[in-house]
Amino acid sequence: MSNIKQFLLAIYISLVLTCQDRVVARSATMRDIIGPKISEWQVMVVNGLATSETLFIHCKSKEDDLGEHNLRLGDRFSWNFGENMLHSTLFWCYLSKDDGHMNVEVFWDDVILFHRCGWKKCVWTAKTDGLYLWNFANGEDLLLEKWEAGW
Repeated sequence: MSNIKQFLLAIYISLVLTCQDRVVARSATMRDIIGPKISEWQVMVVNGLATSETLFIHCKSKEDDLGEHNLRLGDRFSWNFGENMLHSTLFWCYLSKDDGHMNVEVFWDDVILFHRCGWKKCVWTAKTDGLYLWNFANGEDLLLEKWEAGW
């Protein structure tokens, strides 16, 4: 029983030391205090449409609305955040172009996604046929979502 207590105490101390600066960073919310952020991430959305279409994006999480953005060819929109300790961080975006649209999750707690994103940066590129995620593991784009017709 004593070994279990020592082990749990060591884990607790390790978590406190690892996360203490993240709990108070930026306007800490009650959620941050209960579940401190344990890893830093960046998500980027790029307009890679073959034509010179404008890509409209509106990205959100449960806590944050990142606003509406119109991206010209080659433009990108990115944001940084810390995944919370409860592993419930989720971001999604609405994207539209001249003849298509989609609602898509761009960050969620998933080890396969983390591996594809190189454990730090998810790069999504809108192309003519859909939305691609850059796979850092093998150095190529993966088509993960196709456009829905219309607006």
